[in-house]
Amino acid sequence: MKKLIPYLIIYKQCEKALEFYKKCFDGKITFQQKYAETAYEVSDEFKDKIAHAEFKADQIHFYASDGFDGKETNVGDNVAMSINFSEQLEQKKAFEQLKVGGQVIMEFSATSANSTLATLIDKFGIHWYLNFEHTK
Repeated sequence: MKKLIPYLIIYKQCEKALEFYKKCFDGKITFQQKYAETAYEVSDEFKDKIAHAEFKADQIHFYASDGFDGKETNVGDNVAMSINFSEQLEQKKAFEQLKVGGQVIMEFSATSANSTLATLIDKFGIHWYLNFEHTK
């Protein structure tokens, strides 16, 4: 069995982003390792940055990092997270929290697949698809 686990590179803001996502999804950081704890040689500025972290909340699961020392990323244009919610209230709560400081792409809209979808880019440049499937 294979399981896709998205990996977010949030250059120099990973710790702040993870704390934000903990609040948005009632989740937890199940693993976190700073560069100072690894064998990687990095600048003093990067030693306290996250080399690898794991985030879990219900069925939401992803890895995250501050990226590599001196190697900025194009935040938000190469990663999108798609989450299916079993409760519409959870979907709306996450949307309301994620949109703070971000950009709403599409408000809640009915889809042809009997679901409600909202999409936005959060204040860290991550693109989110928040989907609630209605019972048939």
